[in-house]
Amino acid sequence: MNYRKLLISSIVVIAALSTQVNAKELQAQVQRNTTTVPNIYSQQNVNAVKSISQPYPEIAKLIEYNHCDEADAKLKEMIETKPNDINLQALRAVSMAKQHKLEPAQFELDKLLKKAPRNPILHYAQGYVYMQRQTASDVDYIKTTRGLINSAIKEFVTAVNLDSKYYQAYNAMGVATLKLGNKSDALDLFNTSLKINPGFANAHDNVGVVQMMNGDLNAAEKSFMSAMKYNTHNPTAWYHMSQVETRRGNYSKALTWVNHSLHVNPNSSPALTLQGELYLKQGNQAAAINSFKKAQLVKPENARPYMNLATIYENRADEEFAMEQLKTALAINPNNSESKLRIANMALHIRKYDQALDYYSKLVGDSTYNDDAIVGLANTYYEMAKDRGENNGITTNKEVYLAYDYINKAIEKCPEDLELHLAKLKLAKLIHQDPLSRDSLNYIVQAAGNNLMDSVIKGEAYLALGREKDAVYTFENAVNFSNSVDDDLYLAEILVHNKQFRTARLALQKALMKDPDNIIAKNGIEYINLCETKSNEFFDIAQHEYQENNYASAIEYCNRAIDFYHNSPQIAKLKAMSYEKELNYRGAVKYYQQYLALNPNAADRADIMKRIEKMRPKSN
Repeated sequence: MNYRKLLISSIVVIAALSTQVNAKELQAQVQRNTTTVPNIYSQQNVNAVKSISQPYPEIAKLIEYNHCDEADAKLKEMIETKPNDINLQALRAVSMAKQHKLEPAQFELDKLLKKAPRNPILHYAQGYVYMQRQTASDVDYIKTTRGLINSAIKEFVTAVNLDSKYYQAYNAMGVATLKLGNKSDALDLFNTSLKINPGFANAHDNVGVVQMMNGDLNAAEKSFMSAMKYNTHNPTAWYHMSQVETRRGNYSKALTWVNHSLHVNPNSSPALTLQGELYLKQGNQAAAINSFKKAQLVKPENARPYMNLATIYENRADEEFAMEQLKTALAINPNNSESKLRIANMALHIRKYDQALDYYSKLVGDSTYNDDAIVGLANTYYEMAKDRGENNGITTNKEVYLAYDYINKAIEKCPEDLELHLAKLKLAKLIHQDPLSRDSLNYIVQAAGNNLMDSVIKGEAYLALGREKDAVYTFENAVNFSNSVDDDLYLAEILVHNKQFRTARLALQKALMKDPDNIIAKNGIEYINLCETKSNEFFDIAQHEYQENNYASAIEYCNRAIDFYHNSPQIAKLKAMSYEKELNYRGAVKYYQQYLALNPNAADRADIMKRIEKMRPKSN
């Protein structure tokens, strides 16, 4: 059940960070160039490993550890003295690929592979170019990610077949394999790399990534520390340690690690994104927004910062901004069903019904969100009907009947899902199937348990059928099932959406009794007070219009007052009186009954009951 975050005007509650490591965020040693630092070899505990094909292991190590500026300077100097050395030229191509200079690297490789088709460094460089292509911003390459990874694996296989000691190629092959989702084989490849060179920092880091994905944080930390031991200037390992501490809930430590990583590599979109998420955990929303926007600038096709910004804007009730962020995320990944659902929900909240129907319809049949989609369709049609005045313009719409069929099919699969029965009740009312509405209500009432969620659904069911008194009683009873501050806030959010402000205030006051400094609860009460003030302003105008015998205008201003504050018995009474003056007895009976439901001890109760009985025969 999805509702607008009306209660949150300045506080953002972010869901816990993913317990899985996203393949695009692994940064599993397929990195951009980082800031140049002094010579690293004085800081390392092992010597560079020399293999058959790697006559320049120190330069190779500089490149592998992202010290490309220093490596390029050495290469330039050595190529001047050895212009025909194919291995030096191959290492220069690797360095270009490492720095995302992919077109120059490919140009060199096209020439060199014709001259030396059995040079393993060239095949390693070609594989690296393929790997970097699928992390670049070129949409044409992004669309063929899997093909690029498979092509890279073929090149790495060729490289190790030509040189069985080529540990960098085994490691790179492991990274590619991991991106395809094969953790077991990737781990074997990383360990093979370490058997050849136990001091290879990148392989230690990648072993830690797999261990973190498997939930073994202690083992992962040990591996990342080993990576730092063999490469003391290691922004990737620091980033991964930040992820470890994030999963442990040590947000201050996590922020220290990620800041350390960004100091060395300030253009890492995943690190900037993680930094923003950690700022949110600490309540620093402004800093979080800044980090997410930087992440977008650095790598516009990274969807995660857009999703995070959307959450911030949504919780600030800036749905339009939130939806724009989610639409950008969808442009990056059109299969992102979560973004589609969130856009649909927000479009419904701000009454952009056509857009809501469009996005909900796209999710019908989705393996994860099908039921959410059909409930959303039902709620959208129901809200459209309310806005247009009862069922005007809705009941002949064939898509309403189609949505009704969807719900019936969903109920066949999940017969005990009360939310589906509530959606069916709403649609049955729209297509004038009152017996089916009552059947759904009876099922909900009988099946609902003594818990918060079931009580809310039961209250909404009563409300949908116009049984205001029963709805108010059920919502008030739901407050008794709220056992925590989170429950209180959740219930208040739903009640505010349904304009049950009186009961929402009770839920928020209950939350403040448990947590007197809770900003969300305070903001919620402030919002309800503001709505009540605006409602009173419109009610004053409605009273004036009634006194001037402008009954239609009085009803219009009563409606505006009700939009802001639904639980006022006096508004209901004035609206009933206006309908009575206009000889609309059906409307008069409805709102006199609502007046008595909201004010059961009204002094004029007996008189109102007589009026209702007198008008009832005329209201049919």
